[in-house]
Amino acid sequence: MQISHGSMTLEDPQAIARRIFSLIGAELAQVEVEFERQARSNIQVIAYLGDYLRASGGKRVRPALTILSNYAVGGDGSLFNSIRMAAVMEFLHTATLVHDDVIDNAEIRRNRPSINSRFGNQTAVLMGDWLYMSAFETSLTERSLPVLDILTNITRKMTEGELMQLTLIGRTDLTEEQYFDVLRRKTAYLFSACCEIGSILGGADERQQRALREYGMNLGTAFQLVDDLLDFTATEEVSIYCRTSLGCAQTCRQSCAKGIMKKSGAALC
Repeated sequence: MQISHGSMTLEDPQAIARRIFSLIGAELAQVEVEFERQARSNIQVIAYLGDYLRASGGKRVRPALTILSNYAVGGDGSLFNSIRMAAVMEFLHTATLVHDDVIDNAEIRRNRPSINSRFGNQTAVLMGDWLYMSAFETSLTERSLPVLDILTNITRKMTEGELMQLTLIGRTDLTEEQYFDVLRRKTAYLFSACCEIGSILGGADERQQRALREYGMNLGTAFQLVDDLLDFTATEEVSIYCRTSLGCAQTCRQSCAKGIMKKSGAALC
């Protein structure tokens, strides 16, 4: 489907995404195989949880960015080291989701019971830790200090983002600067790392590496902005308990000014 805006014709974003992902369909299939391999363990509970997480699916945006960035600089994204690192990036992302669900007391993840709701918080925290450590163990096989530097940096920033969000939940005085700081740490830095690591594996020069790093940061920012916007397009009323969202804070402030939140018995006003 195409959408016309005056003299411009915009293709359906979903059609664009499908076309882009189809370019690396074979590579993403290999990522699934590698994800399964990396999730294997002789500890029965870990093996079971790994299979449960992998079967939950996901868009695999981060592995796709890693592979596409490799190709973008003239590399070969189908090589095993590219597939392996793409799976590592998905491991890191999955670890953050597992820990996020514990923090948020989330019961559903990708239309299935979350790890914490089904197996308990203790199991979820330890499984998230295992995913982090496994990702770093696998990345060591690259013998690349630049890659390790990027991974340790983003892991620290993502953890900082979670801690910052905890201090800001429910705050209606959230500033735009605070919102974007949390957003970048929780989402954009990982997108940026995927693009930069993919470019490194593809043999990028410093200029190409910087360009893809910045591209990933901007894409990750836009991705999370859209994700937050979707929280306000659902049919349910805005939740009183909200995560760190600039739109949520602004909506609450406007509602307080109109007396809406007071009428609903909310304590935020």
